[in-house]
Amino acid sequence: MYTISRFSQLCKMSARMLRHYDKEELLKPVHIDTTNGYRYYEKCQLETALRIKKLKEYKFSLPEIKSILETSDREQVTDLMHTKINELSIEINRNKQIIAEMQEMIATQVDLIGGGRISYDILLGMRNEVSVISQRLQINIADMDKYMDSLYEQAGESRIQLLSVPSAAFFDEEFIPEHCDMELMIPITHANDGAASRDWQIKKMPETLVATTLHIGSYDYIGYAYVALEEWIESNGYSLDGLPYETYLKGSECDCPVEEYVTQVYFPVIKGEK
Repeated sequence: MYTISRFSQLCKMSARMLRHYDKEELLKPVHIDTTNGYRYYEKCQLETALRIKKLKEYKFSLPEIKSILETSDREQVTDLMHTKINELSIEINRNKQIIAEMQEMIATQVDLIGGGRISYDILLGMRNEVSVISQRLQINIADMDKYMDSLYEQAGESRIQLLSVPSAAFFDEEFIPEHCDMELMIPITHANDGAASRDWQIKKMPETLVATTLHIGSYDYIGYAYVALEEWIESNGYSLDGLPYETYLKGSECDCPVEEYVTQVYFPVIKGEK
């Protein structure tokens, strides 16, 4: 048997990492001396240690590695390999996009220190009173499209005539993607008199003054639009008079690149201090 020190030399893994693999039940020592806590490994475990190293190079997570080590089903391992290849291919393509974007910034001499902040045109106007079908949810932000599709289906089943594209308002002060408190809304022209549900409601959004702008591109950078609106409101003597919301004029449903997404951001406002 090998001591943990000798075994770590042979497989080129630190003793700390081997203890971690023991804790994760990936590679447990065959014997632990109860008097001094020394750990011992057998020669046959060296192959397992080297296999773990190779699977880590292939970007498998520890739970995935554990599944591979515990199975004798070659088809299952092959499926896991194909899944990982797809994940790595997506990552490679994303990195290529990032490199191309950085190269373009350098070539066009964008202000790299300032970050090349996006410019927004701000408009002020009245939003007319409108009825909406509305659903308040606490969900993972990644599931938002699924819930929006479900709301469309429920509206159709209840014979609710939809007017335009969907919107969403967010209630959380802190962004926690796994648990977003949001309200999904779709403007309607007509609702069946008997339309009712415990999952959604029909309500009226009153006429109000709004400052608004268009954000083109990924939702990841929509914060720039919010900053632009906040600065405009402050510099023009307005204050916020309600919860901001986003209207999705063009998004994932159009099967287009995220660079072509179009989102309108609305800030209900009032002149002077509220």
